[in-house]
Amino acid sequence: MKISVLVTVYNNFELLHKCLLSLCYQSVLPHEVVISDDGSDEDILELLKPLVVRLPFHLRFVSQPHAGFRASKVRNNAVRFSTGDYLIFLDQDIIGKRNFMETFVKYAKPRQFLVSWPVRLTREQTAKIDEPFIERDDFESLVHRKQKKEFYKQFRKDLFYFYMYSLHLRKIGPKLRSGLFSVFRDDLFMVNGFDEKYQGWGNEDDDLGHRLHVAGIRGRNPFSKHYPLHLYHEPNRIGTQRTNLTYYRQRLVEIHNGDFRAECGLTGLPDDDQLLKMQLV
Repeated sequence: MKISVLVTVYNNFELLHKCLLSLCYQSVLPHEVVISDDGSDEDILELLKPLVVRLPFHLRFVSQPHAGFRASKVRNNAVRFSTGDYLIFLDQDIIGKRNFMETFVKYAKPRQFLVSWPVRLTREQTAKIDEPFIERDDFESLVHRKQKKEFYKQFRKDLFYFYMYSLHLRKIGPKLRSGLFSVFRDDLFMVNGFDEKYQGWGNEDDDLGHRLHVAGIRGRNPFSKHYPLHLYHEPNRIGTQRTNLTYYRQRLVEIHNGDFRAECGLTGLPDDDQLLKMQLV
């Protein structure tokens, strides 16, 4: 199985640096990592170059011009430029314990996508994470009991939803979180990827989760032990208003009537952006 890790980035290279270091020390390495940039002000490509010679996997880079928050498009760009048959999606602020990738691979199977919920680190905890810390895999000493309690609370909720969906007592199983999930390439293409009609913040991941479930591709959270961690940073967006609610509510009705393919997704939408694509190693 050829694994592609797809990492979205917008500025904050320090977070991406830690994410890549975390991937370097995993017990199971991906075949490639694809960095998909949403038009950062920082020169992400130039900042990546010193890392290239030491990475134990292939690194690809794709960038689109910044035109507001376009999460669906930046993730679809990564999919289109990837070569793997199993896709692991991460935001740049996610790192994992040593067996994080191994858990994705262990539970990978067609017609199933995997999700998780990260332990959310504080500013002080995030500042302590450097390469020696990642190499030691010393996260148990860093994470507080209260943080673990919140993590396991969400894990149990996902497990409950998984069984409720399996018993046909819920329309969907666990929520898909677009910055931390995995799916087989063929399954993602079955629903035509992320819906690029979502412009601005919110609902594109909920939409994809519903479409996958309706297509018979169920969600599961297997991360009871080798948990991911969310690095602290100031939010990129201002405010919390979701701009896509009207479209999302319309699509929910259509999706649950069987229309699980995005009209404007991986295919079906002319690409009007000038994308920069490079294979770095």
